[in-house]
Amino acid sequence: MAVTGRFAADVKQYGAAVAAVVLYMLVTRLVFHAFCPLVIFCGVPCPGCGVTRAAGLFLTGRWAAAWQMNPMIFPIAAAAVYFGWNRYIIGRRAAGIKAIVVSLLILMIAVYGVRMYLYYPNIVPCIYTEDNMLAHIWETYRQTVGRQ
Repeated sequence: MAVTGRFAADVKQYGAAVAAVVLYMLVTRLVFHAFCPLVIFCGVPCPGCGVTRAAGLFLTGRWAAAWQMNPMIFPIAAAAVYFGWNRYIIGRRAAGIKAIVVSLLILMIAVYGVRMYLYYPNIVPCIYTEDNMLAHIWETYRQTVGRQ
């Protein structure tokens, strides 16, 4: 099967899921002005916060800004290239992809811990979002976690 055939098969198989994620992104941005469920609910960034913005910066050649937004974009991009090369160009399953994904998740959590220690709550994307659901329904949470 050619590259276009493999890509078309993937679009057919995963197109509905991708469309659902895009719809989720649009709706949450319009309603909550955020994408991350953790930020929407409790105002605290998650380990993946900043990856979408970092991807945009990375793809436009602004690598220093991408690194500041979320340095995990670099190993994520490398894994994506590795997967894409194997899947679409060579036409085989990427060896060790599960181990790579697990390693990326572990590394992402470690990087998150360091970034939260160094930057929270004052440097984007490691900021507290005051307009969150929990702060609206529980005053004690707002006073404890939010900036006073």
